[in-house]
Amino acid sequence: MINRIYRLMDTKRIDMIQREIMLGSDMILASPRYVSVCAADQRYYQGKRKREIMRRKLPMALIHEATAAVMHDSSGLLLQGTAVVPIPLLPNKRANVKPNYDEQSEFRSSGRDGFLCDYIAMPRDGFVPVYDDSVVYVFSELVSVVLNAFEAFEQSCITGCDSFGVWGDGSVGYVVCLILRCFYPDAKIYIFGKTARKLHRFSFTDAAFFIDSIPDGLRIDHAFECAGGVGSESALRQILGMINPQGCVNLLGVSEEEICVNTRTVLDKGLKLLGSSRSSADDFYKAVSLIGENVVCRRYLETLISEVIDIRVESDITKLFENDLLNDFKTIGRWLL
Repeated sequence: MINRIYRLMDTKRIDMIQREIMLGSDMILASPRYVSVCAADQRYYQGKRKREIMRRKLPMALIHEATAAVMHDSSGLLLQGTAVVPIPLLPNKRANVKPNYDEQSEFRSSGRDGFLCDYIAMPRDGFVPVYDDSVVYVFSELVSVVLNAFEAFEQSCITGCDSFGVWGDGSVGYVVCLILRCFYPDAKIYIFGKTARKLHRFSFTDAAFFIDSIPDGLRIDHAFECAGGVGSESALRQILGMINPQGCVNLLGVSEEEICVNTRTVLDKGLKLLGSSRSSADDFYKAVSLIGENVVCRRYLETLISEVIDIRVESDITKLFENDLLNDFKTIGRWLL
């Protein structure tokens, strides 16, 4: 079978190439149903990674947030048409390291082709069956990343969890606040951002603050930094000034440049800085269960969708990425190629 793969060749240039698919006895063949653009995809698309990284990783198909429909399962366990979520992590399994942190693991749309293709062929353990074919499962990867961070936090937390601060009013900050509300329903949850129309979406938090207008004396037990980019440094500066002693500072924002951290405050307060990135298969199963079983969580996740674009021809892929630059939250592609 011939697969058409849509690879980013250079900044804002996506070309189609053809490759043959060879199915083994433990393989599943699926076709994409929905794809979602991540900020990491946009950094590649816009050429905002360092040139040496772009040269090393391109050409490469983007997208690691997707849902799909099973076309063929060699084992016969999953029927044709079953809705699934493909896992972008290609794990190197070592007992003492979680796969998403193992340097020998690989990740689709970061060095390996992502899910911008006509057919997704992977081993059976690379797919998670979902409850239905709803578009909202396209957020399984994003939710799994946040659940991975929560696991690290809960393993490290030694103080009370009466209040949380989340910096960053984008999609990651939204999901962090939403899952905090699910896991800690009685806690105070504060979102800190800079865009009014985005902050208005965080209706399930206790308060929303502009980063340049934070009330004096406001304190938090723990913080999640989801700003990323150039905003990471100023976010951490505010967090360190507001967080209570022995709190956890959970780092989810990605910055291309090195940033400064006031280590004196970290030491004086006995803080824990927790870095979290990507997720494993276990996190995906937890994410799918949360989306499928928690009706309130699911409904709020649906509001993350800024636009759905039908992808019928190759030029629609470019439209997907270009429109995403104009949207506040997530841009979804309905795969009809």
